Amino acid sequence: MNGDAVRLLVWREALHFDRFEDLLCVLCGGRTPMRSHADEPVHKVCAEQWNYTHSDAPRRRAGTRDLGTRRFHDDAPTASKPTNVRHLPQRPTPDALTLELPITERKPA
Repeated sequence: MNGDAVRLLVWREALHFDRFEDLLCVLCGGRTPMRSHADEPVHKVCAEQWNYTHSDAPRRRAGTRDLGTRRFHDDAPTASKPTNVRHLPQRPTPDALTLELPITERKPA
């Protein structure tokens, strides 16, 4: 895996979306309709970040192909749904900017 890229998960199956109930994400605590393969409520981006920070976790494979960690992994590829994996570069956190507004004098009423 590229050391400075977060690997995106391929979650195309309907089992990843619960249209009836939003639950708290097991990683960030925010509400989400998304579910992992183990039915854990988790945002997809949180699962991708967890995989990135736990690169030593046990892996799930389809033949020689790495599908991700056993906890959060891609849907298994099928002949009708080939899976293309994309890697996004890890972006640095932007620095905080100071907003400077002009000072205007108020007129007395």
